[in-house]
Parts: sequence; C-alpha cells; structure tokens
Amino acid sequence: MKWLLNGTLILLLSSLVKSEDSYCKETCEVVYEDDKKWGTENDKWCVIPQSCSCWAAPLGYSCCKGCEIIESDETGDWGVENGEWCGILSSCSKSKASCWSSGLGYPCCEGCEVVFTDSDGEWGYENNEWCGIKENCKAGSSNKTTTTNTNKTTITTTKKEEVVDNKTTTTNQVTTTTEKAASPSQKCKCQYEACGPGICCGAGMSCKEKGGYSQCEPDPDAELRPATDCEIGPHFGQWCKGCLVTDTQVDGSLWGWEDKSPCEIKPYECNEFLNADWTDAEHHWPIGEDKGTTTRYWDCCKPSCAWPGKFEYKTPIKLCNADGSELLDNNLKSGCEDGPTYTCEDQTPWAVDEVTAYGYAAASIPNQTEADWCCTCYALTFTSFPIKGKQMIVQITNTGGDLGEGHFDLQIPGGGFGLFNGCSPRYPDIPDADWGDRNGGVTSREGCFKLPPSMQEGCLFKFDWFRGADNPDVTYVKVDCPQELIDISGCTRVNP
Repeated sequence: MKWLLNGTLILLLSSLVKSEDSYCKETCEVVYEDDKKWGTENDKWCVIPQSCSCWAAPLGYSCCKGCEIIESDETGDWGVENGEWCGILSSCSKSKASCWSSGLGYPCCEGCEVVFTDSDGEWGYENNEWCGIKENCKAGSSNKTTTTNTNKTTITTTKKEEVVDNKTTTTNQVTTTTEKAASPSQKCKCQYEACGPGICCGAGMSCKEKGGYSQCEPDPDAELRPATDCEIGPHFGQWCKGCLVTDTQVDGSLWGWEDKSPCEIKPYECNEFLNADWTDAEHHWPIGEDKGTTTRYWDCCKPSCAWPGKFEYKTPIKLCNADGSELLDNNLKSGCEDGPTYTCEDQTPWAVDEVTAYGYAAASIPNQTEADWCCTCYALTFTSFPIKGKQMIVQITNTGGDLGEGHFDLQIPGGGFGLFNGCSPRYPDIPDADWGDRNGGVTSREGCFKLPPSMQEGCLFKFDWFRGADNPDVTYVKVDCPQELIDISGCTRVNP
C-alpha cells in the first residue's frame, strides 16, 4: 500500500513538472525527495530549483534560511544566523527586499520614504530610529524624498579634466559627505557575542578573531561609540553616570566610583572631558622641561621640613595641635609617633583659576637634599589627560622614603595615608575606612563629606579642578613662592 501511494505521488508530481510554473519560486525548503527535490507553495507541489543548492557546503558552511546579506566576497554572499556564518542562496537574488542595513546595526524600513542618502545606501526614519530603505522600493519612481538634520555636512570641490575631440574641458565635481545622526537604538553586539564584517560591537569593545571565530571583546582603544547598545560596560560593570576617573586598570580601561560601587567610564560620552587640553591656554607661570611624576597623600603627620636643622629658615612651617590651634615648638614629636604635632588643616590645595592652582607637596628633587628643597616652590605643568596643560604651584613641606627622583606627592585631604597615619589619632571619631584607600584615598565626591568639615573643600579639589586625575605626569621648574602659599605655611628660607 505504501509503495502504491508513493508511486501515485510520483506520477502526480511528474505531471506537475511538465510546465515551467511547477518550479518553486518563493521557497527552497525540501518537503519530499526522489529523483528531484520537492517543496510546496500555495498548497501545491513544486520542484526545488537548482538555484537553491547550498554552494557554501563544500566550504564547510551551511546555507542561510533567510536572505540577509552581511558580507560578499569572491565565493558569494554571506549572512550570519545563530552566531555562525552561512551562505546566501542564489535564489535570494530574485528578492530585492533583503534588509541590507541590519548588518550595520539598523532595521529595514516598512515604508519607502527616503530621508537621507550616504555611501551605505538610502535611509528612512521610522519609530524614532534610522532604518534602511529596501531594494524593492527602488522599483517604483514615486519615492518621496525629504531632508532631515544631520550632525555634520562638508562639501569639497575638485576639478576634473576631460578630453573630448582633442579639446580639454574642465568641470567642477562636488562631493558632499554627511554623517548620519547616531541612532539611540543602534543594535551592536555585546560582550563575547559573534561579530564580523558589518556587525559592530558595543562601546568599549572591538571584534577580535580567535581560532576562526570572531567575538566582541573589551578594548580601551576601540572605535568610539555611544554606550547605547549594551546595558553594562565591556567588563560587565555598570556604566558611570559621570566622567570622573578613579582607577585605571592594567588593560587601560577607565573606572569611576558612583553609588558606593565601581563603574565603567563611557568612552564616547566622556571623550571631550577625558581629552580636555589646556596646553594652549594662557599660563601665568613658566613651563619646565624636567619631567616628573605625581601621587597624592594626606597623613596628618608633622611635615619633615618642620623639624629643626633640616634647612636654614627665617620662619618655620606652622604646626598645629589636634584641636587646630597653632604650636610654637617645632621640637615636639609628630602625631604619627604619639606626639601632639600635626599638619595644619589649612595647608590644602585650592584653585586660583581654571588653569592654575596652589598647594603643598612632599617631594624629592634630583641631586638635592631637604636642605635645598624644603619650603622652595615649583611650577608643575601637567602633561597627562584629563588635566593636560593645567599648572599647580606647590611649596615643598615634606619628603618621603618612598619617593623617587622628580616625584611630587601632592598634599590633598582624602588622598590616602601612604606610609604613615596620623589622622586616626587626631580624628578618633572618623573611621579609618572613611579616609579611603591607604594609597589613593577617597574615590568619589560623596566620600569627601565623610571627612572632617575643615577637610572637605580640599578633598573636593581632587574631583573639581583636578578632574579626578590619577597620578598625572608633569614637567617642573623652580619658581619664586607665591605670597599666598607663604601666608598659610608661614615658611620662608634664608636662601630662597
């Protein structure tokens, strides 16, 4: 009975294929196979045409079920389905409705209204996002074209010479280049998802090939892209709302600290902030040629230059008790050694203007000793982003055994204890954790408000004028001390 039914079906199918219309036009799905491959359309049998054969199989790939072309090469057209490359069937070439723009991260339009044209193709705008105009729209001649605002338009004119009948004519050839506005819903791939030509990766990631497979991986040098595609950063951290950098990882990725948690800095949105440059700004102090490094600290201890015999001074560095009152005896032990002597709370940095700031620092200057550098002043010009070109004039009041040559340890409240901690005995009501990391200090503006009120403005300097810079490099040169610094520290030298 089974043979009889099959035989009857074969006879029926054989009679169907006598006409050209019995070949499948819209499908390549094989439903039945004998000496031919059969499909169904409109509830009728049809023969699967040769154009449906999977040319990609000999190359080790399957063929796509859809017709979305992502890339073309000498072998044919390629798509991506289920995270794998697949060959586009030649039957797809009969359909002009394939969504070419999806490979660029945009959907295809339902309609045919062209609002923008660039080197990629024709674009529409539907549901508050860009979309690609389908190829079959070009068959009509009644497409309506309108104009939309774009980010930037540049027009360049070049001359083109042509020789016609031994005569040379010159024509102006105008080329217009326009950038589309970024779509807020652009769909690039996220962490470790498949990517490839025409398939973009989200912010902070690039397409990396490993073992014949390409995927999106974190890359601090990735092409700038708005952080709209992936809800979290490339290292699976939450995106920061602001641009203050509090940590730089080994791979170069930038991190901030918000809402009591680390967060990843958005490369595109923060690009202008991170790359701000005051190199060409008006500077009020000379720019040095010697290269140096900076760190930051605040240990509350008696500064080294305040000890008698360190250098010849006219007036010594002012010292304070735990209650903030001034001490007149600089022979007393430091608060870091169970003594009563501490750094005075007003010896903190402040901004003079957008480009210039004043403050104090521990330092180590090449080929010098404390006798040479104590209470001298240096103009530091920062050479690292995000404060490149800014200047800070510091008076040296301290040194440290952990400082290298040309090293300036900036005295910033909440900058970290470093080697010594005189803050805990001076402020016993402040938990050690509120002072931040021992090296680096507090990591957010909010952290500044946990410090003693007299310290908070100096702490905020790090996140305002200093823009959260993390140990920026400098060039430095010795200068005359501003009177404002001397008035606060009280320190003057016999030989400036």
